[in-house]
Parts: sequence; C-alpha cells; structure tokens
Amino acid sequence: MRWAFVGIGRVTHRMVEAVRAAGHEVTLAAGRDAKKLRDWQDRFGVSQVTTDLHAACESNQVDAVYIALPPSLHAEYAIRSLEAGKRVLCEKALSVTLDQAEEIRQAVLRTKMPLVHATAFPHHPRSQAMREVILSGELGEICRVSVACSVGGILERQDHRGDASLGGGCLLDLGWYCVYSTLWLTGFRPTQIKSIGTRVCAEPTSAWYQVQTLAKLQAGAAKSPQAHRSLVASWDCGYEAAGRKWIEIAGTKASVICDDFLRPWDVEKPRFWVHGSDGKARAQLDGVGVFQEAQMVRSVQTASFEESLDGLSLAIETQSILSKIDASLED
Repeated sequence: MRWAFVGIGRVTHRMVEAVRAAGHEVTLAAGRDAKKLRDWQDRFGVSQVTTDLHAACESNQVDAVYIALPPSLHAEYAIRSLEAGKRVLCEKALSVTLDQAEEIRQAVLRTKMPLVHATAFPHHPRSQAMREVILSGELGEICRVSVACSVGGILERQDHRGDASLGGGCLLDLGWYCVYSTLWLTGFRPTQIKSIGTRVCAEPTSAWYQVQTLAKLQAGAAKSPQAHRSLVASWDCGYEAAGRKWIEIAGTKASVICDDFLRPWDVEKPRFWVHGSDGKARAQLDGVGVFQEAQMVRSVQTASFEESLDGLSLAIETQSILSKIDASLED
C-alpha cells in the first residue's frame, strides 16, 4: 500500500521503517512546519511532502493514512481520511475526549473503512502467547493485574505531552497501555477506581505527570479467565522513573510476568515468565525477530471493516476508563 504520514514527530521515525519492512511505501508526508518537514524528508527519503494536511488525507496517490498528530487533532484528520476512502492507522490515545472517540467510531460505521489504532504490542506473537496462557486457566483464579509504564525525561522533548489541551500528560499517553493491556489480555473490566496523581505544574488544568490507580475488576467477557473475589488492578504511569514496561498477571496457582511487554528490549529474546507456587519458573520465547510495528502495518491492509470495528470498540472502552480515572483525579 501507498501511505501518507500526517504528522512527522518522533513517533514516525520507527513507523517509516515499519511501513517499508511490511513491503509498503511512504509516498507522502504532511507537517505543519515547513523547515522541519524538509529536514524530515531529507532524513527519510520520502519523495513528496506538503504542509496541507487535509490534502494529504485526501490524496489520490495514497491508499492509507497514518495519523501521527497530537491526540487533540486525531478525530479531525482520521475522519477526513476515512471519508476520503482511506484505510487509517491512528496513534494512541485515540482522542482527548470520549465524545471525539465516538465521532471516529461513527465515521468508521458511516464509511465502512477500517481504522486501526497504533497500539503495537498485541501484534507480537509473544503477546498472543501470554494471552493464551492467561486464558487457559493455568494461573488459577486471577487475583492481581499490575502494570507499570514510565518514560523518564520525556517532558524535556517539549512536545505535546506537556500540554493537556493537546492530549498530553502521562495518563492519555502511558496510562493507555496500562488500561488497554488489562482489557486485551484478560477481558476484565473495572467496577471501582481510585487514583492519585501529580500534575506537571501547579495549574489545575496542567497535564498529569504521574498517576497511580487501583481498580476493582470483574470478569467482563466470555473469554475472561476465572476471577478471584479479591481481584484488583494496579496501574502506574509517569514521566519521572526510568523506562518501565512491566506487567504481572497473578493467580492462585501461578503468575505471568513480562518486563518489556510493550516491545521486547531485545528482538531476539522476546521472553515472558510463568512463575508457579512451587518456586519454579519457566521462560517462554515467542516471536524471535518479529518487528511488531511492521505486523501492525500489515494488519491495516488486511483488516476487514468488522475486525477493525472490534478493535476500535476496545480502544473506545480504554478511552472511557481513562476519562473516569481523570475525573476521579479531579474530584
């Protein structure tokens, strides 16, 4: 497929490689700053660029559009692309508000064009293997879900992440992974939420710098594993601690643990561990050498409208839970 990149921020650097690894072509890139756009073009060797973002969404020279703008702009440009008959890959968070996320869903329903959100870890075979273990019953009744995602020093980049009005802050950024991974891996849904957090600065509308949430969970899908009556999730995200992408699903018989679940630190060692109550553990290796972002790109080409709608529904549910966490922090 021929791709247009709408937005040229840091996140696009890996995605150019992913598109090409998938056997596709980055045909066109659009950015709001002409100088940065020329520098980006020189670096990545893309033949066509434009500062007209709407034109990029509607270009008859592309088949798919990657929306890599701040979350506050996702709905506008994703909808514009869908209405132009393009397949869409939209960065997370899906939007700033739940209403905007619903607008995206309505556009998908109206146009019957697939939209995939750019949460890459489910496209790795290791993630699929982890989910199989969790759903198999091997862990017994699930008691705890613990997820920690942090990136230290990220605000020094001075991008949209420091601006709440643009969809910045750790909650919509890294909190997305905490919530989405819980839903996707277990099928559990929160019934109670309690959170504490620290803002970037003292202003009451400032973006969230760190957020910790405890959520009471219950089984919410037919495929959910058996839930213990004490089932609780701990979601920890922030911009202060050194890089973490850690998850544990703990049961009455065993636990699944992965210290780099968002993307393997070493693509040749995509491991996770199953720890038993007898003190023994097995390491499981799945998807050696897999470039998960390239797999995600391929899914945009192959996904049916119905398949993309299922994935979008889970993304909107994630957006809804993040909205509830944010509201609880503001009380």
